[in-house]
Amino acid sequence: MNQDRELKIQAFLDGELAGREAREVEQWLATDAEAQALATELKTTKSFLTGSEPELKLPETREFYWSRIARQIEAAEPAEAAARAPFWLTLRRYFAPLAGVAVVAVLAVFSMRFYDVSLDNNHLAEIENLSEHSGSLSFRSQSENMFVVWVYNKEQQSEEAELESSDDTVIQ
Repeated sequence: MNQDRELKIQAFLDGELAGREAREVEQWLATDAEAQALATELKTTKSFLTGSEPELKLPETREFYWSRIARQIEAAEPAEAAARAPFWLTLRRYFAPLAGVAVVAVLAVFSMRFYDVSLDNNHLAEIENLSEHSGSLSFRSQSENMFVVWVYNKEQQSEEAELESSDDTVIQ
């Protein structure tokens, strides 16, 4: 049985169907065993739920209860409007963070005056090589503001020097 038929049977038992749909569900219940079993199960479930559900009674009627809540809400709204702060206090909420940002910006500008951040400074670099197997050569150009360090392998250089000296002896 599909879900639409199950929902129609449930609506029929709750008294929500009228006319042609109600007659159609009555025919299903008369001819279909599965529909009869579902209707029996739904009736049993409804009786169990109805019997065990506590009934709560309000001291007032429903309309009076909700109108009292609405009156309390309406009474609270003017009190909030009367409690508004003056205009200058609301502006303070925006100007306080802006003032903080301005102070930080001013401090950053003045700190740059005390520390020279220009690129014209000549910084000395000290290069220390602790390896026995490598060496380095350095070159500094003040006009180009450039410092180059060339690191090389000493063992490879000695092998190349030996090859060059053996080439010189063959040529002579």
